[in-house]
Amino acid sequence: MENKKENIIDKYLNTKKKKIIAGCLAGVMVIGCAGAVILNTSSSKELMLASDEVKAEFGQRVSTNVADYLDANKSGDVDKIIKDTKEKDNLKYVTVTNKDENGNVVSKEEKDYPKVGNYEISFTYKKEKATVKVTVKDTTKPEIEAPESIDVIQYTDLSTLNFGELLKATDYSDVKDWKIDTSKVDVNTIGSYELKVSIQDKYKNKATKKLTVNVVEAPAVAKGEVAVTEVVTDENGNKKTVVTKKSSAEVSKNDAVASTSPVSNKGTVNSSSSASATKPTTNSGTSKPSGNNTSSSNSSNSSSSSKGDEHKHNYNIPITKTVHHDAVTKTVHHDAVTRQETYTVVDKEAYDEPVYETHVVCKVCGQDFGKGEAASDQAGIHSAEFGHSYHSTKVQVGTKHHDAVTHQETKTVTVTPAYDETVIVKQAYDETVITGYKCSCGATK
Repeated sequence: MENKKENIIDKYLNTKKKKIIAGCLAGVMVIGCAGAVILNTSSSKELMLASDEVKAEFGQRVSTNVADYLDANKSGDVDKIIKDTKEKDNLKYVTVTNKDENGNVVSKEEKDYPKVGNYEISFTYKKEKATVKVTVKDTTKPEIEAPESIDVIQYTDLSTLNFGELLKATDYSDVKDWKIDTSKVDVNTIGSYELKVSIQDKYKNKATKKLTVNVVEAPAVAKGEVAVTEVVTDENGNKKTVVTKKSSAEVSKNDAVASTSPVSNKGTVNSSSSASATKPTTNSGTSKPSGNNTSSSNSSNSSSSSKGDEHKHNYNIPITKTVHHDAVTKTVHHDAVTRQETYTVVDKEAYDEPVYETHVVCKVCGQDFGKGEAASDQAGIHSAEFGHSYHSTKVQVGTKHHDAVTHQETKTVTVTPAYDETVIVKQAYDETVITGYKCSCGATK
């Protein structure tokens, strides 16, 4: 009986032991879970971006500063993250080659905007890493600068007009040739018509502009001269057409020579965007006036008064007249004299940025104990002595100076405006010309 009771007691004690062990294990598990929660909380991400994607238009700058991407509400100590974050990217920037008037390379300049393409910007803070995907596209059409209207001489083949010199296109990308729609222009009839010009860049962004073409009567020309439509630059640097006349030898590649009879338009004309044009055809050779002609039938007004008294003519008296020759002139065109001026443009003014640190400060008397553990200890002593409470707050400890952001631009300044000068090639003069001879009797030949 006693053995049976001992077995029952042992069984009870063993069961209790198991429960005690189970309770202990459960307690350990609870403590472990709490530790895991604390561990997970302490290892939460501090580097949080507001966006991980950037879409930029070609020509725009792309920031590589982590401060421009941080989500301040979700990130940790923003100032520390900005200070300690390392940045790496594969952005490829545009390089522009500057040339002089003769086409020689004078400098190469790297712009502050990336090429069209896909890139990545990586930020690393401690053991955290965040990546921003950057997409740069060109969806902007070129900007066209053109006169509102141009004058063209009647019977001018528009395919010979230097539209590339007359028009200007501005675009970050390379542009193709100009397309000139002349289908609505009747160059054979004097009047005003609509002309449409268009240009497209390498990414197929197309721009169009309409301007008025005034077909005007050709000026009167002398022998050896032609009527031309010339592209010139006025005193303000604007391109325009001038209807004038020139000798054949003076015609340049920028002149469109008018015909003397109707011509047909081709509908669409291509013109180089680099201001190239076809050189007009000029007359080959110059016709010269022929010499004085002598009549083959001489006047023989001799009268035989009598057989014995016959007069024999002696044509030794010259017959003359005065011929006036006008002065020979030519018009010489002088291009405008210009120069390039460089000036500085301020994109962003200089400024001072305050720099803050987190200090321990007394809430009552405002005493600043500095930062770190030593500051907390001093604040505790101060609190114990005076009964003041304290807290951690941001205190300005200095400033960081940011220089102004600038860039250089150039502009064309006209020193002397373009002008036309009439030059005398040969002075006017009077010439005495022999037109025949006469006899003393009055007979002429």
